[in-house]
Amino acid sequence: MIRLRLSWVAVAAMLLMSTAPVQAAPTVDDALKLAPVQPGIQYDVPTAEEVKACKITPEKFGGATAWVVRGADGAVLRQFTDSNNDNVVDRWSYYRGGLEVYRDADVNFNGKADQYRWFHAGGSRWGLDRNEDGKIDQWKSISAEEVSEEVVEALKAKDAARFQRLLLTKEEVARLGLSKDLAEKLTARLAEAPKAFAQLAGQDKLPAGAEYVDFGGQRPGAVPAGFRGGAKDLLVYEDAWAMVLAGEQPQQLQLGSMINVDGCWKLIDGPVLGGGDAIAAGFFYDAEGAAPSPPAQTAAVGEPTEEMQKVLESIQKVDEQLVQAAAEQKPALNAQRADLLQSLADAAKDPEERKQWLMQLADGVSFTVQDGTYPEGLVRLEQLEKKLAEEKAGEDLITHVEFRRMQAAMGQAMLDPKAEHARLQEEWLKQLEAFVEKHKSSEHVAEALLQLAMASEFAGNVEAAQKSYERLVKDFPSSPHAAKAQGAIRRLTSVGKPMTLKGTDVRGGAVDLAQYRGKVVAIHYWSTSGISTRDDHERLNDLFKKYGGAKFDVIGVSLDYSKDEVLAYLKDAQAPGKQLFEQGGFENRLATEMGVITSPLLMLVDDKGNVVSADVQLMELEGELKKLLSERVANANAR
Repeated sequence: MIRLRLSWVAVAAMLLMSTAPVQAAPTVDDALKLAPVQPGIQYDVPTAEEVKACKITPEKFGGATAWVVRGADGAVLRQFTDSNNDNVVDRWSYYRGGLEVYRDADVNFNGKADQYRWFHAGGSRWGLDRNEDGKIDQWKSISAEEVSEEVVEALKAKDAARFQRLLLTKEEVARLGLSKDLAEKLTARLAEAPKAFAQLAGQDKLPAGAEYVDFGGQRPGAVPAGFRGGAKDLLVYEDAWAMVLAGEQPQQLQLGSMINVDGCWKLIDGPVLGGGDAIAAGFFYDAEGAAPSPPAQTAAVGEPTEEMQKVLESIQKVDEQLVQAAAEQKPALNAQRADLLQSLADAAKDPEERKQWLMQLADGVSFTVQDGTYPEGLVRLEQLEKKLAEEKAGEDLITHVEFRRMQAAMGQAMLDPKAEHARLQEEWLKQLEAFVEKHKSSEHVAEALLQLAMASEFAGNVEAAQKSYERLVKDFPSSPHAAKAQGAIRRLTSVGKPMTLKGTDVRGGAVDLAQYRGKVVAIHYWSTSGISTRDDHERLNDLFKKYGGAKFDVIGVSLDYSKDEVLAYLKDAQAPGKQLFEQGGFENRLATEMGVITSPLLMLVDDKGNVVSADVQLMELEGELKKLLSERVANANAR
């Protein structure tokens, strides 16, 4: 990969600050020569004629400077950023349709990419490259759908290491909180997975030209703490599969059970081709954690008929056309794709399978409406929603389609260049409120309640946010969002109450807020990826030098996924106080206990251990400190 170690950012900074002569800025041609480290990225590549109308300019984003390449219509094509202001580019971003779809990042600032991230239509994967050789060593985040696609690619390449990265590790098994017996059974099952992969890869049943088509399975389920002796809530799939097109014959690739660990879906089984007896035994729902016999009807669900196989082939062809299609061709192709998914739903004999196809139809149409490539799709969603209501379909399916229709309408409205975003946000909140009042169950009610609570909190309406969080906890106690909502309630109602915070410093050693009595303490939730993180730490460090010691201290809580990244950051960052770290990012125990939904977040605790502010701004912190410390002196004199 070509490195942007030219003094581009230095030039950009000079251009922004001065009119003095500087060396020539980089050209559009220079910037467009760069390519992603990871293969298979679908991003906009302008034609030679289109390149002539492109421009590259220095722009400011927060506290960072970047060179941005824009097309003739002003849409961003590339963005190369210096996030730490050291005059070296450390973030290479690639765009499609004006949205960032992929990024190479150098988070330890040594000139080599060590993280790879996918965004928007590109997906949600986040890979780590420990030795900076261009190959992903570990997934920090990956969806179940993307895991299934990775399995297909690993089989095609006979890449055992690529498959191994998708498996649950022994260390992760230990963190699941399973009983000793089940942990042993799960470990034994994991040991068989690489063997199954090697056996299938050796059979050459998936040639290099095989194509991943789709992911399938029952919706993920929450396994509550206490079930079969487990100590933690778990989010799992049972009997997941991928549809693969090898030649003209679609085939099912059975993936078995999957579990979400810290935002990353992991496999426990090796892949097997076929349906029926090939379906892997479930693990997490079974009372013994053994290999139960699948119900007789299981083999029929999800197995494509000859008619459905032809439709799947047509969908694959449409997907291929969409990749290369011009903007004006995409609406018709997306409409055709939606027609094909509808035909799959109509051909499905099993009600559950029909439901899954309709949900996929709603998901796909909603997304393409929101990205502007299928404006007419909104009418289609409205018609589907009306039809399902007339059919008196299940509540789960109706609410799924309704929620996707709501998201599509809002996304389409936001695309309007003249859109009044503040007004649209108000309307969105009203729609969410109506949705949760209308529906009392379904996974999307819990999701809507969380969005409503978060949006209300961002808007400063703490009372409304608390109300939504409380309903989520009460009505959806098994939802994966419930623990976060309970923590948010604890945080929002924390002022005047003692705060409990215990953890382990990332560099070692136990930390307990109770041991800080007698000091005013700032609790700082942060992450290394935050744009303002370095500046925030410098300001906190200045305050610590000024007031620290016996009067004031800081406890940081990292919301990162990687301990190594935090340690690398802390080597040269001015971060005062202890820095707590636990695996899981925003979903880790420390973040969940207080329902932290954004960073940075500062909480302030007085010398008695009681919360003074659940969200103090950094610029206001010194004033609050002076006030608390003066009160402390006054109280001491009064005694």
